[in-house]
Amino acid sequence: MKNTSEFLFTYGTLMQSFDNPFAEHLRAHSELKGHGYFHGRLYKISWYPGAVYDEKTASRVYGEVYQLFGENNLWKELDEYEDVLADENASLYLRRTVPVTLTDGSVVSCWAYLYNQSLEGLDLIPDGDFRKYSG
Repeated sequence: MKNTSEFLFTYGTLMQSFDNPFAEHLRAHSELKGHGYFHGRLYKISWYPGAVYDEKTASRVYGEVYQLFGENNLWKELDEYEDVLADENASLYLRRTVPVTLTDGSVVSCWAYLYNQSLEGLDLIPDGDFRKYSG
C-alpha cells in the first residue's frame, strides 16, 4: 500500500489513554499532532472498537492524529497489528485515507484503520468516543 500521508488517525486502543505495548511503540515513533474526528460510526467489536467512514452522516468518530517519524517500518507493523491482510475480504481492518477535522477547524488527510467485517450484532458507540465508552 502506497503511503500518501504521514499522518495516522487513531480512535481505539492506540490512543494516549491506553497502556499497551503497541500504543507505547507508536508514541515512541511518532508525535501527537492533535485531536479530531471524521464522519462515521464507531462500534464495539470486542475489547477494541471498529470505525466505519461515512462522509454523509452527521455522526463522528473521535480520536488522535499522529505524525510518524521519517521512513520506518511502522506502517507495516501497524498493518500487522490491525490484521490488514493481502486478501481484503479477510482483513479485519483496511487502511484508508480519510479527512480528519482537528479541534482548530483545519482538515488533514490521515490514514485510518476502518473496520472491514459485518456490523451485524455489534453495539454502536453513540457518541463516537471510545475513551468514554471503555473507561
